[in-house]
This record gives sequence, C-alpha cells and structure tokens, in this order.
Amino acid sequence: MQSCHTAKAGSFVFEGHVPPADLAMFLQKPPKGAYGLAVPGMPAGSPGMEVSTGKREPYTVWALFKNSSSQPYARYK
Repeated sequence: MQSCHTAKAGSFVFEGHVPPADLAMFLQKPPKGAYGLAVPGMPAGSPGMEVSTGKREPYTVWALFKNSSSQPYARYK
C-alpha cells in the first residue's frame, strides 16, 4: 500500500494521493478498527496526479485496519 506521500492526522495515517473528500469523511466517521487510508502507487488522475491529456486510471482508496487487514473504502473509475 505504499506511495510517495504519507500524512498523519492525530492517530490516523494517510498514504498516497487520497482524495480530500475521502479524508474528510474518514476523519468525521472512521470505520471501526481503522487507522488510515491508502492509495497505492501514483494513479493518473488522482489528486495531484492530473495529466494534461486528461488520462485517468481507475484506482481504489483502501481503509487500513489495526488487525493488518484492508478493504476498499472508495473506488474511482
């Protein structure tokens, strides 16, 4: 689940180009047992990875849990 940027807010961590709306929603109501969100890699079209050609890659925002599991939090096409 690694990418190029890591941020911390309180006890939560955010890895990669997580959309701001997902960050806000997560911070308002984090899933039980979750400690952060991650967008692996650097998908074209994700926040901060816009390209002039308009190319977009589908990507998933993953919720990270304290028991070492993960599950999709949001999907972008």
